[in-house]
Amino acid sequence: VTRVYYLNVTDGPINANGLDFSQGKLFNGTFPGPLIGACWGDTVIIHVRNHLQYNGTSIHWHGLRQWQTMHMDGVNGLTQCPIALGSEFMYNWTAMQYGSSWYHSHYSVQYADGLQAPITIHGPTSYPYDIAIEPITITDWANNSAFQNIAPIRGGRADTMDVLLNGTGDITRFTGGQTKNTDTIPPRFELSFDDAAPNPMTGAKRYLLRLINTSFGNSFIFAIDNHTLTVVETDFVPVHNFNTTSILVAIGQRYNIIVEATPIVNVLLPPPVLSPRTSFYHVDQNAYMKTGVLRYDKTSTTDPTTIGWNISDTDSDKSINDQLNPVLQWSVQKPANWDNSPEVFNIVQTNGEGQYATAFVAFQRNGSTDVNPFQTTYGNPTFLNLDNVSQECDEWPAGWFVVPENYTDNDWIFLVIDKPKLGPHPIHLHGHDFAIIQQSDNSSFDIKKFNQNQPDVNFPRRVWLMHCHIAGHASGGLSLQIMERHKAANGIWPPGNSDALNEAHKLCASWNSWSYDCKNLWPGNTGNSQKAEYPSCEDSTNVQNDSGV
Repeated sequence: VTRVYYLNVTDGPINANGLDFSQGKLFNGTFPGPLIGACWGDTVIIHVRNHLQYNGTSIHWHGLRQWQTMHMDGVNGLTQCPIALGSEFMYNWTAMQYGSSWYHSHYSVQYADGLQAPITIHGPTSYPYDIAIEPITITDWANNSAFQNIAPIRGGRADTMDVLLNGTGDITRFTGGQTKNTDTIPPRFELSFDDAAPNPMTGAKRYLLRLINTSFGNSFIFAIDNHTLTVVETDFVPVHNFNTTSILVAIGQRYNIIVEATPIVNVLLPPPVLSPRTSFYHVDQNAYMKTGVLRYDKTSTTDPTTIGWNISDTDSDKSINDQLNPVLQWSVQKPANWDNSPEVFNIVQTNGEGQYATAFVAFQRNGSTDVNPFQTTYGNPTFLNLDNVSQECDEWPAGWFVVPENYTDNDWIFLVIDKPKLGPHPIHLHGHDFAIIQQSDNSSFDIKKFNQNQPDVNFPRRVWLMHCHIAGHASGGLSLQIMERHKAANGIWPPGNSDALNEAHKLCASWNSWSYDCKNLWPGNTGNSQKAEYPSCEDSTNVQNDSGV
């Protein structure tokens, strides 16, 4: 089946929590954007047209395996040029996995301004349920443009003014009930459990919840008072079900969980122990709780009186990690760098200067004194450079920092991320399933503890981005490209005889023509004078041409 969607990307105000955000960016006029749904194996075509006054855009389909469709991954400077104002690009990919995910802008920090939405790929289930609830997105919210937050996050992370459940929050929770320019506070996000056949074994109704963290810079703990959560899938991977009272969801992560509702033994005689008709569910973000309401009576408007679980931040993470066991076992074979040493990259802070003026964090190869924050030119993506370079460093475009490796097509490699600065980092690798084989609070890594197996593996051939999914960190330099099977990639997209390359050249031509005028790019703060400032006209290096988030 081929499923076709149309996305218009526009400027528009967003009132997510009672405080108007005038610089919002929207898919089809909504925040979050429309759900994209498909079935396992479907072809999905999405037409994206950009109407943003000051921004280009590109759309990334988070976690989706772009098998031989690397050019549909949606990363500026790697797989495509941005879509310029008035231009359109058609994404076309096959749903090779099933489960829950999301799509978002990959244009610098743009998705934090509103360009984010859920994806559901329907497929088999490893655990029965009666009814599926629409995806629940959890995100932080700052009530101003993320481009304005680039400078503050150099010393840590941007301030979070609210946490939103499916795009709604309440700013008065954090201002003592007083706000300026406050419009109507949106209704609190609520779930309703009913209208499903009961579980014949327990008498309970079973609901599938899809949790997706779409935030700019925060992880969250999710829990429902007096309800156990049964985890059945994470990040497109079905797992053997297990029970927990809370789940730590990092940026970009997704969990499918099943919740059993209150048993109904007899409509005339109440059960011996009455469960609450209404419960709070919580998203814990540091010092405060973001609450929604789970109701069994749709006519009720009263607040619940339930008491939350006693939840430990550390235990929420550890209890989940220790129990994740895939239904379909996946054996990881001996890495090619087993006998030497793994590829080790440290996460370091740096002071932006020169061509890295906006950078403040980077991957640094272990043993190297060079610090090279990730920097790419949106108008010259790697995809258009595959046909005129080899693996030799001196043949890549000037300014690229290249680390050549000598691996073969089916090699696995160890990659170790060590000594992270600026706290924990949720690392996202495009185009791959990767295996976390060891994680520690210290810097030691014991290669001898790795359990070897030898499966048959068909590796992707193309260029992929690996980055921290704290949006400001990625746009501030904490990214790197991985190129693999270079010759095979040129076979898929032969120079001079590839429709994909031809379309990429057309897209880049429109982008380079539009972005040539620096005043077309986002003007920055207007300040008290209300006169737009154009940092892009003062410095060729700016937050809209620095990295692919």
